[in-house]
Amino acid sequence: MHRMSTIRWRLSQLAPLGGPRQHGPDQEESAQVETDIAGRLLRKVLVVDDEEDLAILAEALLSSEGLHVVVANSAVAALEILAQDKDIDAIFSDVMMPGMTGLQLADTVREMYPRVKIVLTSGYTLPALLANRQAHYLFAPKPYRIETVMRLLRS
Repeated sequence: MHRMSTIRWRLSQLAPLGGPRQHGPDQEESAQVETDIAGRLLRKVLVVDDEEDLAILAEALLSSEGLHVVVANSAVAALEILAQDKDIDAIFSDVMMPGMTGLQLADTVREMYPRVKIVLTSGYTLPALLANRQAHYLFAPKPYRIETVMRLLRS
Protein backbone atom coordinates (compact mmCIF):
# COMPACT_ATOMS: atom_id res chain seq x y z
CA MET A 1 0.00 0.00 0.00
CA HIS A 2 1.31 3.41 -0.95
CA ARG A 3 0.96 6.49 1.21
CA MET A 4 0.35 9.78 -0.51
CA SER A 5 1.62 13.23 0.32
CA THR A 6 -0.13 16.33 -0.91
CA ILE A 7 1.76 19.50 -1.69
CA ARG A 8 -0.18 22.71 -2.30
CA TRP A 9 1.17 26.04 -3.48
CA ARG A 10 -0.06 29.23 -5.01
CA LEU A 11 0.85 29.40 -8.68
CA SER A 12 1.06 33.16 -8.38
CA GLN A 13 4.00 32.62 -6.02
CA LEU A 14 5.82 30.62 -8.70
CA ALA A 15 5.50 33.15 -11.55
CA PRO A 16 8.48 35.45 -12.11
CA LEU A 17 7.92 38.98 -10.90
CA GLY A 18 6.19 40.87 -13.68
CA GLY A 19 5.96 37.68 -15.75
CA PRO A 20 2.84 35.88 -16.85
CA ARG A 21 1.05 33.78 -14.29
CA GLN A 22 0.48 30.19 -15.27
CA HIS A 23 -2.73 28.41 -14.46
CA GLY A 24 -3.70 24.80 -14.58
CA PRO A 25 -6.17 23.52 -17.13
CA ASP A 26 -9.14 24.60 -15.02
CA GLN A 27 -7.73 28.14 -14.49
CA GLU A 28 -7.71 27.82 -10.70
CA GLU A 29 -5.27 29.78 -8.55
CA SER A 30 -3.88 26.74 -6.75
CA ALA A 31 -2.58 23.41 -7.93
CA GLN A 32 -2.13 20.08 -6.24
CA VAL A 33 0.75 17.74 -6.92
CA GLU A 34 0.56 14.17 -5.70
CA THR A 35 3.56 12.07 -4.74
CA ASP A 36 3.57 8.38 -3.98
CA ILE A 37 5.78 6.70 -1.41
CA ALA A 38 8.56 6.32 -3.99
CA GLY A 39 8.56 10.09 -4.39
CA ARG A 40 7.31 10.15 -7.98
CA LEU A 41 5.24 13.18 -8.90
CA LEU A 42 1.93 12.92 -10.73
CA ARG A 43 1.51 16.15 -12.66
CA LYS A 44 0.80 15.39 -16.30
CA VAL A 45 -1.39 12.65 -17.76
CA LEU A 46 -1.79 11.58 -21.38
CA VAL A 47 -5.36 10.49 -22.14
CA VAL A 48 -5.67 8.15 -25.12
CA ASP A 49 -9.10 7.35 -26.57
CA ASP A 50 -10.27 7.07 -30.17
CA GLU A 51 -13.70 8.38 -29.14
CA GLU A 52 -13.17 12.13 -28.99
CA ASP A 53 -16.11 12.82 -26.66
CA LEU A 54 -14.82 10.32 -24.10
CA ALA A 55 -11.31 11.72 -24.36
CA ILE A 56 -12.64 15.23 -23.72
CA LEU A 57 -14.64 13.96 -20.73
CA ALA A 58 -11.59 12.22 -19.25
CA GLU A 59 -9.55 15.37 -19.85
CA ALA A 60 -12.11 17.49 -17.98
CA LEU A 61 -12.33 15.04 -15.06
CA LEU A 62 -8.56 14.74 -14.64
CA SER A 63 -8.08 18.49 -15.04
CA SER A 64 -10.63 19.06 -12.28
CA GLU A 65 -8.32 17.01 -10.04
CA GLY A 66 -5.50 19.50 -10.66
CA LEU A 67 -3.62 17.52 -13.29
CA HIS A 68 -2.31 18.81 -16.60
CA VAL A 69 -3.80 16.67 -19.35
CA VAL A 70 -2.75 16.00 -22.93
CA VAL A 71 -5.11 14.11 -25.28
CA ALA A 72 -4.34 11.73 -28.13
CA ASN A 73 -7.02 10.07 -30.25
CA SER A 74 -4.90 7.07 -31.25
CA ALA A 75 -2.08 4.97 -29.87
CA VAL A 76 0.25 6.15 -32.64
CA ALA A 77 -0.47 9.79 -31.77
CA ALA A 78 0.17 8.96 -28.10
CA LEU A 79 3.61 7.56 -28.92
CA GLU A 80 4.42 10.70 -30.94
CA ILE A 81 3.41 12.88 -27.98
CA LEU A 82 5.47 10.79 -25.55
CA ALA A 83 8.52 11.13 -27.79
CA GLN A 84 8.21 14.93 -27.65
CA ASP A 85 6.93 15.53 -24.11
CA LYS A 86 9.19 14.08 -21.40
CA ASP A 87 7.01 15.59 -18.64
CA ILE A 88 4.23 13.02 -18.99
CA ASP A 89 3.98 11.00 -15.78
CA ALA A 90 1.10 8.65 -16.64
CA ILE A 91 -1.11 7.35 -19.43
CA PHE A 92 -4.85 6.71 -19.11
CA SER A 93 -5.82 4.75 -22.22
CA ASP A 94 -8.81 3.00 -23.69
CA VAL A 95 -8.12 -0.63 -24.60
CA MET A 96 -10.31 -1.08 -27.67
CA MET A 97 -9.02 1.23 -30.42
CA PRO A 98 -8.57 0.68 -34.15
CA GLY A 99 -5.05 -0.04 -35.33
CA MET A 100 -2.81 -0.27 -32.30
CA THR A 101 -4.85 -1.28 -29.23
CA GLY A 102 -4.43 0.15 -25.75
CA LEU A 103 -2.74 -3.08 -24.67
CA GLN A 104 -0.22 -2.82 -27.50
CA LEU A 105 0.34 0.82 -26.57
CA ALA A 106 0.84 -0.15 -22.91
CA ASP A 107 3.40 -2.82 -23.84
CA THR A 108 5.30 -0.33 -26.02
CA VAL A 109 5.20 2.41 -23.37
CA ARG A 110 6.37 0.03 -20.65
CA GLU A 111 9.36 -0.91 -22.81
CA MET A 112 10.26 2.58 -24.09
CA TYR A 113 9.22 4.72 -21.10
CA PRO A 114 9.38 2.52 -17.98
CA ARG A 115 8.87 5.46 -15.58
CA VAL A 116 5.42 6.29 -17.08
CA LYS A 117 2.51 4.84 -15.09
CA ILE A 118 -0.12 3.06 -17.20
CA VAL A 119 -3.83 2.77 -16.40
CA LEU A 120 -6.16 1.14 -18.94
CA THR A 121 -9.92 1.44 -19.32
CA SER A 122 -12.64 -0.16 -21.41
CA GLY A 123 -16.39 -0.56 -21.53
CA TYR A 124 -15.93 -4.00 -22.98
CA THR A 125 -12.74 -5.97 -23.07
CA LEU A 126 -12.57 -9.36 -24.65
CA PRO A 127 -11.24 -11.84 -22.06
CA ALA A 128 -8.97 -13.31 -24.75
CA LEU A 129 -7.12 -9.98 -24.95
CA LEU A 130 -6.30 -10.05 -21.24
CA ALA A 131 -5.73 -13.79 -20.81
CA ASN A 132 -2.26 -15.32 -20.76
CA ARG A 133 -0.46 -11.97 -20.81
CA GLN A 134 2.95 -11.61 -19.23
CA ALA A 135 2.37 -7.91 -18.48
CA HIS A 136 -0.50 -6.88 -16.24
CA TYR A 137 -1.82 -3.31 -16.07
CA LEU A 138 -3.99 -1.30 -13.74
CA PHE A 139 -7.56 -1.24 -15.07
CA ALA A 140 -10.68 0.90 -14.51
CA PRO A 141 -13.83 -0.48 -16.18
CA LYS A 142 -16.13 1.98 -17.98
CA PRO A 143 -18.16 3.66 -16.78
CA TYR A 144 -15.51 4.66 -14.29
CA ARG A 145 -15.54 7.00 -11.32
CA ILE A 146 -12.86 9.68 -11.28
CA GLU A 147 -12.01 8.65 -7.72
CA THR A 148 -11.15 5.16 -8.96
CA VAL A 149 -9.00 6.49 -11.80
CA MET A 150 -7.17 8.88 -9.48
CA ARG A 151 -6.55 6.10 -6.94
CA LEU A 152 -5.04 3.93 -9.69
CA LEU A 153 -2.93 6.78 -11.07
CA ARG A 154 -1.61 7.52 -7.57
CA SER A 155 -0.95 3.88 -6.64
